[in-house]
Amino acid sequence: MKSFTKVALLGTSAFLISICSANAEDLPGTPAAVLNALVDRIYVLGETSGGVADMIAAEAKAADDIRKYIASGATTGLLEEEKGQQSPLATAAYMGYPNVVSALLTSKLVKAHINDADEMGLTPWIAAVFSMKQTLWTCNPAVLDNPFKFVPMFVTQPYYTSNPVPPYKKAREILEAAGATHDMAQAKTVWLTACTGQSVATKAKVQTSTDLQKTVQEIGAADLNTQVTKLMQKAGVVK
Repeated sequence: MKSFTKVALLGTSAFLISICSANAEDLPGTPAAVLNALVDRIYVLGETSGGVADMIAAEAKAADDIRKYIASGATTGLLEEEKGQQSPLATAAYMGYPNVVSALLTSKLVKAHINDADEMGLTPWIAAVFSMKQTLWTCNPAVLDNPFKFVPMFVTQPYYTSNPVPPYKKAREILEAAGATHDMAQAKTVWLTACTGQSVATKAKVQTSTDLQKTVQEIGAADLNTQVTKLMQKAGVVK
């Protein structure tokens, strides 16, 4: 029987985040199953058409499915099932799925746990601030040399960078409107503790940042552009 897959996001760092994976016991429409299918769908779209409109539609449909699940009165899987796992709300915030975040918060049970944190102090709000699908290579530059981690994130970038509604910013706003504690100092502490591989320059900018989300997204975009330029030069596309 498969269980939630714990994915190490930061190489040798102790910072882990759980990505929901459907298992044989998942009922159709549980948050875990919906999130797993959404992650797969956006990745497939990124590998094929790269159509941001289709990616946005897929996220909206997933949110509708979760709303229906909650409206049915079901509560299975709305919170983390075991210690060390991420809740669907934390996962949705981490992935940058604002409509899914909003859908999950229609549950009083989920809303009551909106500020739940893992052992590193990561809350759903902090997960949204980190914007890891746009910044992981800034937090852990070694990811750039690992095609199995870098390529899946690279092909899904249109969802984040070409989306008329910036996903992470919107997820953060939704969480704040729902009553999530927004402690930027704590977010910076968690980032600085977790991102042991970040550059000295990045660390300095994070320490002086007044809006960590904006800061790390800007650095992440610059780091990604540098990496793409290097790859193009290596391929002989540009000099």
